[in-house]
Amino acid sequence: MNNLKIRLKILFKILICATFSSIQTSSIIESKAEMIANNSEAMVGIESVGSESLRILNLDRTVYVGECPGVRNKSTTGYFVDYETDVKEDLVVVLRNFTRGLSPNNPPSVEKDYDSGRASDKIKFKISSKRNKIYLSMQPGKNMIKYQLIDESDRKNKKIVKSGMFFLDVKFNDKVYRRDKEWSSESNSYYCPFW
Repeated sequence: MNNLKIRLKILFKILICATFSSIQTSSIIESKAEMIANNSEAMVGIESVGSESLRILNLDRTVYVGECPGVRNKSTTGYFVDYETDVKEDLVVVLRNFTRGLSPNNPPSVEKDYDSGRASDKIKFKISSKRNKIYLSMQPGKNMIKYQLIDESDRKNKKIVKSGMFFLDVKFNDKVYRRDKEWSSESNSYYCPFW
């Protein structure tokens, strides 16, 4: 009986240790992935107006207070840059947003030419959870962006030149306005204006 108790205690200790080590391992893996992505901060990311970092994207946002509160997010533009990879004819970049809350099977993505100047063609960014061909959907806070630089000089045999990931932190520049109800003589009632 004592022998069984000792074996059960040992088994219980092993289970506890295994549980804690798997929790620590997953958090270590996540933090290492973020560290690797942030180590190349000066080399890969999004250049945009009003941001000194390739890892921060500033979006303008209108915030209404008063009787008719609300928020209106605006879009912004930027350019993908990879200072280690020169632009080249027939080179494109594909960006995919794998942030939590967005579809993991069909993530928002955008494909742009990476063939002239020192960056990609202009990319539109907007707060959204939907996939769209016009802009890259983003979420507030950190967004995990995976990228691929693809050589399309041979359309039948496209080659991935480089791939990786980086975190893009979406922040807001808020303009706050008071919006109160207005009287409509046509309907003889108060309404919230759209502006």
